[in-house]
Amino acid sequence: MQTKVFSKMVKEGDFNGVIVQERKFIEASKKIDYKKGEIRGCINIASVLNAMKRNQESLKFLEIAAVKLKKEEDDNELLAYLHYTYGKNYYSLALYERSIKSFNIALEFAEKIKNRKEREKRIYSIYDWKRSSFEFLGMMDSVYSTEHKCMRSPMPMLYITIAERHYKDHNIDSAEYYVNKANDLLFTKQIPLEGKANVLRAFGRLNIEKRNYRKALEYLLSSLKITQKAKLRSRDLESYKLIAEAYKGLNNLDKENEYLSKYSKLNDSLQKETKAVVNTVIEKMLTEQEENEKRTHRNLYYIIFTIIFISAIVIYLIYKRYKTRQKLKDAVIDQKVLESEELKRKLDNRYEELIHLAIHSDPSFINRFKELYPEFYDNLTSKYQNLTLNDVKLCAFIKLNFSNKEIAEYDHISVRTVESKKYRLRKKLNLSGDIDFNKWVMEH
Repeated sequence: MQTKVFSKMVKEGDFNGVIVQERKFIEASKKIDYKKGEIRGCINIASVLNAMKRNQESLKFLEIAAVKLKKEEDDNELLAYLHYTYGKNYYSLALYERSIKSFNIALEFAEKIKNRKEREKRIYSIYDWKRSSFEFLGMMDSVYSTEHKCMRSPMPMLYITIAERHYKDHNIDSAEYYVNKANDLLFTKQIPLEGKANVLRAFGRLNIEKRNYRKALEYLLSSLKITQKAKLRSRDLESYKLIAEAYKGLNNLDKENEYLSKYSKLNDSLQKETKAVVNTVIEKMLTEQEENEKRTHRNLYYIIFTIIFISAIVIYLIYKRYKTRQKLKDAVIDQKVLESEELKRKLDNRYEELIHLAIHSDPSFINRFKELYPEFYDNLTSKYQNLTLNDVKLCAFIKLNFSNKEIAEYDHISVRTVESKKYRLRKKLNLSGDIDFNKWVMEH
């Protein structure tokens, strides 16, 4: 009964209703000492909170469920559900390696579920999320492998993601084929309302690529209406960006700026929340690591103490244990070096993406610049509040070391106009004539 009510409300997009209803189930389960009902209620609430991008609250409910589940170690279905929901939270926080580890644990328990229908449903949903994590990490071989498994029971986002890859190759016909396949699933499977919103947004993106901007807006605004009602803020963010792009295609600057502003405000809010939760997760990981090390050290001291009273053979075993630990530490160091190199590669990719946005006059250029140079942007806009968006954009071009000729080309103006803009901007910034303007921007 509890699962059916939960599934029905999720399908309808009534996430707030789910939270209220599951709290009632939890209280009712407590009265009759039904532990599994309490656990499922906590995980159900955590699942919808994650969808609403309320990760901190979601993780708290998962912790409650995890403590209670220690006494129910034989319930593979609940254990798979718990770790699957942990994985979705880590994915939402962009902790993709951590999410894959949780999905792998969930998969181990899911494969032991006795009910075939429930087992397959859980396994396919885990593969779907693992596929997305692999894609963000650029592990395309793993993406294609899990993608093939997901095809046995596809969901709309599977086809929408494939369509996104075809956009990058400028293959609009293939992208449209997969968007239509995603739409077909709405009529053949019981897809939650969020799935319908995702399909509408996909049609909006498709029509932008085809330059049918008015049609794109119809789809995007319909999608936004659904996600705003369900409070799916991360989906709202995607729609805001695409709506701004559609209005840009219609040369409606006011509307374009309106939705870019909404995008920027929501993005800043979500990033702030995510940063706080990620810090909490990392602190927890470090604490767990310290506790494990202390536990390991205590065991080691006990072994050493015992060895003194036993024999030289045990001493030899301790020596081998020590060598193994050293290898593990070396492996950890190597892994950290690889992670550092990967982070550097990602930062380089973000810079190249920013240059690409500038060259193509993309409306999201300023937002991406702000993400890459937050200190420069905040100092500039807080100290000089009279600057316009174009003024900030010019400073951004200079910060990226663009020449006057390049700025003129990317901004579709003459070199003389660029020089005039720089002159007027110097006045706004109260810079004296002996100050090198380009050097001033680069040093700030």
